[in-house]
Amino acid sequence: MNINMKYYIVTICAIFIALGVGILVGFNLNYDQALSKQQSEVLESFNTEFEALKDKNKTLQSEINDLDGNVDDLKEYIDNNIDILTQDALTDKNTGIILTSDNNDYSEDIENLILKANGTVSFNIMIKDNISNEEKLAELSKSLNKTFKSSQDIINYIVESLDNTKGYDQLYALEDLGLIKINNINKGNYQAYDSVVLLGNLSGKDAKDNFNSKDKLLINNLKDANKYVVAVSQSDSDKTFLKLCQENNISIIDDINEGIGKVSLITLLKNQNIVGDYGDSDLSKKIIAY
Repeated sequence: MNINMKYYIVTICAIFIALGVGILVGFNLNYDQALSKQQSEVLESFNTEFEALKDKNKTLQSEINDLDGNVDDLKEYIDNNIDILTQDALTDKNTGIILTSDNNDYSEDIENLILKANGTVSFNIMIKDNISNEEKLAELSKSLNKTFKSSQDIINYIVESLDNTKGYDQLYALEDLGLIKINNINKGNYQAYDSVVLLGNLSGKDAKDNFNSKDKLLINNLKDANKYVVAVSQSDSDKTFLKLCQENNISIIDDINEGIGKVSLITLLKNQNIVGDYGDSDLSKKIIAY
C-alpha cells in the first residue's frame, strides 16, 4: 500500500513537472516568436526612418547648395556695386578710428571707406601695447605733471582728450612719449565724433587679460561718453578680439576686408543704434547689416 502510494505520488509529481516544463517551453517559444516579430518590426521601422532621413538630408543639402549659391551671388553683387550701395550714406556723420594693437594696421582702408561714403574721419589713432609699462607711466606722470598709475588712467586721458579743446596737443604729447601713434586727426573737428570703429588683434593665453587692460576699458569709456562703437576684424584673423567685444555688447563685423563687411560697417555707422554680430564666421548671426 505504501509502495503503491509512493508510486502514485511520484507519478503525479512527474506529470506536473512535465506539464510545467511543457508550459515553460511553449511560453518561451511563443515569447521568442513574439520577440522576433517585434525585433523585425523595429528594424523595419528603423529602415523606413533611415530612408526618410536620407531623402530629407538630400533635400536639405540641395537647399544648402542653393543658399550657398545665393550668398555667393549676393557677395559678387555687393563687391561690384559697393560704391553705389554706400554713396553719401555717412553724410554729416563723424567717425573716429582706434586701433588697440601695434600690428596689422589696416585702418587706412577703413578711413578710405568712410570718406567714400561722404563721411568725416575725426581721428585715426593707434594705442600701443606699452600703456601699462611702469617706466612709461612714470615718464608720462613727470612730463604732464599728472599722476598715471595704470592703463586705466591712460585710457581715461585719451577719451577725455578727444572731448576737449586742448585734446589735440595732449594727444601729440602722448605720441611724443611713444604711447600712441596718430595716423590722422582732424584738428578742427576731432571732438565732433559720434561713432568709433575699433580695430584689435588678440591671441594666446593672455588675450583676455590684455583685452581687459585696454580694449574693455576703452569700450566702457566710449559708452559712458555716449559714443557708438563697432569692432571689426578681417576674415582671416583670429576671432578672440571680436568674441570678447561681443561679450561686452557692441556690434562686431568679422569680414571687414570683404564687400559685405564694408556695407555692414557703413550701415551701422549710419544708423548708430544697432547691436549685432555680422559676417561669415561662427560668431556671426547675420551675414550683413541692414
